Formats: sequence, structure tokens, C-alpha cells
Amino acid sequence: MSASAPDPRAFPANPNVGRYLPLMVTRRCNLACDHCSVESSPDVRTCQPSEQELLQVVRQAAAAGVQAIQFTGGEPMLREKLVLQLMREARRLGMGSALSTNGFWGRTPNLACTRLRALLAVGLTRLTVSFDRYHAAFQGPEPAVNIVRAGATLGFPVNINITRVRDEEGLDAIVAPFAELPSAQLRFYDVQPVGAAARTTPEHEWRGETSGFCSACDAASVTDDGRLIACNGPSYFTPSGHPLNLGSLRDKPLAALLAAHRDDPLLDTIRTLGPERLRTELSEIPGFATFPFRDRYHGMCDLCLHITSDPSAVAALRERLAGERFAAERHALALLIADQRRSGLLNRQIVNAEAAARLFHQGITSCTSAWRAESARLLGRADLDWQHQAAILVAAGLARPLLPVLDHPDLRRWAPAFFPARLREAALRDGLRELVQIDALERIDRALVALGGRGVLLKGAALLVRRCDKTALRAAGDVDVLVDASLAEPLRLRLLAEGFLGDPAASRSAPHHLAPISWRGVIIEIHTGIMPAFWGLPELEMRKRSVAVPKFSALDTLDSEGMILHAFAHVTTHFFGQGQKAAWDMHHLLVTAGRPIDWMRLRDWVVSCRVPRAFWVPCCVLARELNLEIPPKFLAEAPADQRQRQLELIAQRRLFTAVEMQFAINPLSRTAVFFLLHDGLRQRLTYLYWLFGSAAREARRSATSSSDAQRLSAMPGHLRQAWQQLRQFRDACSNRPNAG
Repeated sequence: MSASAPDPRAFPANPNVGRYLPLMVTRRCNLACDHCSVESSPDVRTCQPSEQELLQVVRQAAAAGVQAIQFTGGEPMLREKLVLQLMREARRLGMGSALSTNGFWGRTPNLACTRLRALLAVGLTRLTVSFDRYHAAFQGPEPAVNIVRAGATLGFPVNINITRVRDEEGLDAIVAPFAELPSAQLRFYDVQPVGAAARTTPEHEWRGETSGFCSACDAASVTDDGRLIACNGPSYFTPSGHPLNLGSLRDKPLAALLAAHRDDPLLDTIRTLGPERLRTELSEIPGFATFPFRDRYHGMCDLCLHITSDPSAVAALRERLAGERFAAERHALALLIADQRRSGLLNRQIVNAEAAARLFHQGITSCTSAWRAESARLLGRADLDWQHQAAILVAAGLARPLLPVLDHPDLRRWAPAFFPARLREAALRDGLRELVQIDALERIDRALVALGGRGVLLKGAALLVRRCDKTALRAAGDVDVLVDASLAEPLRLRLLAEGFLGDPAASRSAPHHLAPISWRGVIIEIHTGIMPAFWGLPELEMRKRSVAVPKFSALDTLDSEGMILHAFAHVTTHFFGQGQKAAWDMHHLLVTAGRPIDWMRLRDWVVSCRVPRAFWVPCCVLARELNLEIPPKFLAEAPADQRQRQLELIAQRRLFTAVEMQFAINPLSRTAVFFLLHDGLRQRLTYLYWLFGSAAREARRSATSSSDAQRLSAMPGHLRQAWQQLRQFRDACSNRPNAG
């Protein structure tokens, strides 16, 4: 034993273990959910534990130092009188009581309030109600909502457990009934491949997340047949002798079994370092290099059960993990997790997209101590969707700016392996595409010189040529170049003659730009306007103030004010998409401007626009959520009426979540939102004239399927449906029921 290394026996007990004890009152349930880890249903015929047996467990738990009993099932409230009696006994012995239920007993507001009051009277300290798509197959959200409202009346918050699958459709509908109930604390869990879910869940629905520690292993659970299992549910069907099956209370006292659960280095590694660490350590043990790990697991439980079901692997891991180095590491992480729990920083409440977006934006722009504190709070949360975050960040072109953040200790600790791998792969791909973009820009520059004209680069291409060592560069998508209308077609034909790909006879794809062409996979759009005319941007003024690009002879960019105006208005044209990209562009422009931003001129430009809300809505949301360095005096110029608040709410749902929005991206939704953006009848008629004019209809027909075009051509029906969409948006945002 090394003199500098502490004896593992010297470490105090893991403070997260043994604080509470789940106790199955029954395995029967009035529902038969397809994801149930213990396969509860009305048809369960196993013997239920008796009143005396359960009272004995409660008393033994108190003697063993348990702080609270969690009464579970099945559905424990099928034995309501017994649950009340057990809670009374727990309170008498100085323990708290928690209850996990499907909430069937809250069918009416009166029943919910009466029963919750009775539970509180006997010592209830925490209540968890399960409601998700599985429970919705048997009962609607009303019982859970009634219980939450009863809790609000009685000053008692209620947890709502939501179990989900990968790319779950309809999750918004599940969450919606609780969205405006502050006392409802939403917690999200992944379906795990145990019990009924192992048979009923299709392969494509498994999220397959195996990273992170397992908090379920903190609390050993007493089953309905008197066994102690290492976690509540997933280990229910493990056989005798399995490390997750700790033994029967008929053979050993509860205190001895709880001590075995606490002191097992294998179980302690699972709850502090996670099953992935078991895989890593097992791979390094001689003789286990060829252990039959699968390429993909359905979840953390799947990996854990695969490893722990092999007796030789368990024995080897226990010997290895009992060492001093691993004991010290586990102890340190246990203290960290305990501290975060006490501070309320580590929980399973919903991680909203704004918080995740703010975290990564701040990580790119300033990896400060404040960022480190926020990362510790967010990154370890069970419901952080790493796959979705990777998709959003890659789509925004932020892989390269994030490269330094990927090596941060907190990110390395919590992020699954695919997250940094996917971003590094995207960063390499973005770098290669940038080389092609620069080549395309040089060819466009030479063509403009030959034609005797000039062009103005827009969006990502403008940022590319304004490169600065002060900040990393986000990836540009296509290349947009603005030229005079008389020069547009000659430039397009010249580029096609020099090897660019495209149809020479193709018509415009939009009123403000020609049909796209490409160079080695990079799309080139030749613009005759910055944006469609109905937006009313001060394009002449913006073009007059364009600045030359030193490395090119005939290419300019908009000045910083023009690029800011265009960036936020462009976000609105994409139905408030690409929020993180716009926020990064704003930060980049502020850093690289080389002079103070003329906020007064920018304000005047915004006011002169035909649709100023197209700028103000995303600007206000992004400034508020991502702490952009925009002067408060400037933001105070934004409208402060009810419509602005409605639009900001709609935008916020989409700016940080891409496709995850309650309202789908379709022409009807877009029309409804654009109605809200336009002030007054004149503006809306101007928009409708553009929307249904012949030129616009032709552009839409070329960009949509025939069925969509036919639907859009039916003006009366389209207007009627658009008005219905408008009412839905307004009702949702004002928390009013739809009038029909």
C-alpha cells in the first residue's frame, strides 16, 4: 500500500446512499403500461406483503438510519388505508414518507384534494405522479392535473415523472397540461430495456444513452416478495446471486443488506461513475479484452445488466474497483453530487432549450467562472438531450468555435462520447467546405471584375471574408452575393460557363434572387435584393454603406449595422429558426466591428422597415436569453404591447429548438405568424398582395410540391385556415381557450 494513497476503509460512507428506501406495497396496478419495469397490471396474482411484514420493514428501516420511505408499486394507492397506516408509523419513527403513484385517485378536484390532505396529515413529504404516453393510453392528464392543483392549494409541490423514448412525438401534448402549473415539477426519464419495455419498445425508439452516473442505484428497494434490490425497478427480475439482487429479508436483516449495498465497490462505481466506467475498467483487466460488448446498447440499464450478469466480470471488477485510487475517486464524486443535490443544482427537472443554448453560447464566447458554475448545474442533468444539442450546434455551424470547450473538465465528465466526436467531425467538414467557399469567392470576384461590376457578400460569406483572429469563425452554409439587377443574369451565365453547375434556363427561385448554382457542392445564390421587397428594408442605404473587402477587387460586405439588421430579419423569414447562429453572428460582429456600433442609425433603419417587428422579436429574445451585449437603451425602443409578447413567446419556442416546436413549419403557420408581425390593415394587405401575387405564387410553385402549390393557390380556403392558425397562436400565447 502506497504511503501517499489513503486506505479505502478510511473514507466515510457515500452521503447519497441509504437516505431513503423505496418499498413496494404491491405489484398490482390498475393500469398495464407497456414500459413498466416490474410488469405491473391488474392481472398480477403474486401474493402481496402483509400489513405486519410491511410494518416490520418500516421499523427495520428506521433502525438502519433510513431518513424516508418511498411507497411504490405497482400502484400503492390500491392499498390506500395500509399506505396511510405505514406513513403514520414512519412519522412516529422520525422518517419522512414519499409516494409514487399513477394518480388515478385524483379523478375529480374534490377527490384529489381530499386524498392529498389525508396523505399530508400522516406525514407525506414528497409526491410523484407518473404521466406520459404510456399512462395516457389508460387515463388522461386530468387526475394528475387535479392533484397538482390540489397541491398548489395546500402549498405542496408535486413531481410529474415523464418517461420518453428517442425522438418522441407528442411530448409537447403530454407536457402541455402542466405548462402553466408552477407547482408541477416535471422530471424526464428514458425508457429502459427492462420488464415490459424490453418486449414492447421498437428498436428505433431506444435513445441508447449510457453515459453519466446512475442515481437510481443510490436507493436500494424492498420488493413485494421481500428482497432488497440495488435499484427501484430495473433490477427486479435479476436472479438470486446477481450483484443487483442483494438478498432476502427472510435470510438477513435489512441493515445488513443495506450495508452490503452501500459498501459494494461495484455498486458504488455505478452510482458515482456510471456503467460506462465499468466497461472501461473491465476492458483493461487481463483476460477481458475480448469481453462481448455490443456496438450499441439500448440504455444505461442495458449496459449495466449485460456486465453485471457475468459472474467472472463481476468478480474481476470488484477486485479492481476496491483499490484505493478508485475509492478516492468515487468518494470525491459522491461529495460533488451530494453538494449539488443539496444546492438544488442536480435534479431531473426539464432542461429548457434556452438554458442549454445559453450554456454553449457562453462557452464559446467566454469560458468564465460563471460558465463553469452553469455547466456544473446543467451538464449532469438526466434530461439534457445531447443528440439534439449536437444536431443544433452542427446545423448552426458552431462546431469549430466549440472545439476549445470540448476539452473542459465538466464537458468531458458529463457529455457522452458521441457529442465531442460529432462536433469534431463537423468542424473538420466545415474547414474543408470553407476552402471550397474561398475558391468560389475568388472565382466570383474575377467574374465581377470582367463584367465591370461589384457585389456585396451577405450572411455567412460576409463573416468569412471579415475573418478576425479575435474570435473563432462559424461555418458558412451557402454563398449569397448581392449585385445590381442588370448584372445578375450575366454573372450567373458567366459562372456557369466557367464550370459552376446549374440550369442556364432555370427561373428565379425567389423574388429577390436567381435560381441557385453550385461550385463543388457549395450553393451560390445571386441576389438582386437583400430580402423580399415586402419587408421594406432600407436596402439603398445599406448598400451605400457597404465596405470593401481588402483581399478582393470587386466584393464588399454590408457594414456592421447592416449585417445586424439583416441577421435578425433573416431569422424571422425562417420562422424564427437558426437562433444560435444569429446570436453567434451578433457576437462576432460586435467583436470584429473595429469601431463602436452606431445604435442610433440601426434604430432608424429598423423604424424605417415596413415590418420592424421582424427585427425586434428575435433581437429581444436572443438578447434576453443569451445576454447579448446590446444596450438596454436600444432594446427599450422595441414595442412593449401584447402582440410583441405573443410573438416573443412563439419565437422563443423555436429559436433554440429547431424542429421541436408545437406548431409545425408550414405555409399556414407561417402566414399566421406573419399576420401578427404586420401592424395594421395596410401592412397586412401588402403582405397578402405579395403572398398571392403572380410572381410570388410562381416562386412558391417551384419550391414546393404540386399539392402544396395547389393548396396555396386556393386563396379563400387558405385565408380561412390562416386565420384559424392565427387564432390558435394568439390563444396559446395568451393562455386562453380557443374559441373555436
